[in-house]
Amino acid sequence: MKLIKRINKSSVGQKVLGFIIFIITKFIFTSIKWECLDLDNKNLIFKNKKPYIFCCWHNKLFLGPHFLPKNLTHNVLISGHSDALVTVILLKLLKLNIIFGSSMKGGTNAFLKMVKSIRKGESVSITPDGPRGPREKVKEGIIKLAQVTGAPIIPLVWYTEKYKKLNSWDQFIIPYPFSKGSYLFGKAIFIERKLSEQQLKVKKQKVENVLKNLTLLSEKKHKKE
Repeated sequence: MKLIKRINKSSVGQKVLGFIIFIITKFIFTSIKWECLDLDNKNLIFKNKKPYIFCCWHNKLFLGPHFLPKNLTHNVLISGHSDALVTVILLKLLKLNIIFGSSMKGGTNAFLKMVKSIRKGESVSITPDGPRGPREKVKEGIIKLAQVTGAPIIPLVWYTEKYKKLNSWDQFIIPYPFSKGSYLFGKAIFIERKLSEQQLKVKKQKVENVLKNLTLLSEKKHKKE
């Protein structure tokens, strides 16, 4: 562990680790037997070239980027923390653009970059409970982004029968290869431009509930089998 942390401190080490993680995630993703639980909604999203705001929980970031539609230009919000720089290499190998920032650092600048990207017709991907939590609690940023741009929020969830759960703040999930899995994209959630503080809280709770309900749906699919 100390060796990995030492490697991660250098730019060369970050590139090497990023490439290795890319190979591992790609291998695991392709080895899993996936089933989409809502093909109609997936096809509707994939055939359009409109900008979306995709979101998945931070603990599902390991494979989340692999599910994004290849026909869209994507911008992924990520923190500037050194540990996240390895993830940057992975995302770039997946041909995804990077926007640095978080609620704790560079938030305003990152928000403006996301707005600009969406207005250019590009999509944005966010972990609404990242980068430090609380776990599975949606923050206001994603709601305000949808409010300002008019782009719909698309929840993304996935689940595999066999996985390793890490002892981290988000209980990060690493699926085992050659498992069975399911995934689905939630229906588009539009946010009105004018919202009171109470209405904003309601919308935030709605996105949170949708993500949790879709996750339960995906889990139940495998528990029935």
